[in-house]
Amino acid sequence: MKRDVFFVGWSPRSALPMIWFLGAMLLVLAGASAGLALALGSAVNDPGGGDFTGDKVVIGVMVTAPYPVIVTDPSPAFPAGHTVLLSGGGKRGVQDQAAPLAGQRVRATGAGVKRGEIDMLLVDTLAAEPGNAPVPAERDLGVWRLSGEICDGKCVLGVMRPGDGPTHKACANVCLTGGVPPVFVATSPVQGTRYMLMGDAKGGRLPDALRDGTGVIRRYDGSVRTLGDVLVFRADVAAAVGR
Repeated sequence: MKRDVFFVGWSPRSALPMIWFLGAMLLVLAGASAGLALALGSAVNDPGGGDFTGDKVVIGVMVTAPYPVIVTDPSPAFPAGHTVLLSGGGKRGVQDQAAPLAGQRVRATGAGVKRGEIDMLLVDTLAAEPGNAPVPAERDLGVWRLSGEICDGKCVLGVMRPGDGPTHKACANVCLTGGVPPVFVATSPVQGTRYMLMGDAKGGRLPDALRDGTGVIRRYDGSVRTLGDVLVFRADVAAAVGR
């Protein structure tokens, strides 16, 4: 007598003819999920490269434009002096403390953060220091067209990770509005570095239009100068265009 197949949902015997198919589908789905995760992960920027570097004492000349920095004395390791960007605690800069010390020799203490060759000091104390204050030499490297992203220097150098990209846009805008020095992260190196202090076309503080450039890659035209061992990119951020 011919027996018809009858499906009984609660019986494990009903699934036996499908067990190999179900197993193969689970393996395919697991492999596809792993491949998708790998593909998505490979497209995310490496959040590393920025770190706290411990408590620091920095002595040198105070330069306040476009943002406060200290340029240390020239040395064999840094013939033009080493430039250290300055930021305050929280989401604010140190413009008020730095302004009366412009052009003077100063001593600053605080915690250091670093990414690549660019350093920042999160200032605890800032005061005049006895001694001569040689004027840091600047060198004009000409006009450049650069693509990149405006970041707040504090987070992108190591305080937060990754500290750039669309997910960091709101935080970057708050920091930059508060006076934290902006760092331009170029898509291609200039003079061996992708990280540059940024100012407006006249060498002053960036206007509110900078907010459009955080978290996204845009193209800027401007001049590049050296200040100590740091590059300064001067650009009209309002004239930037999408890449």
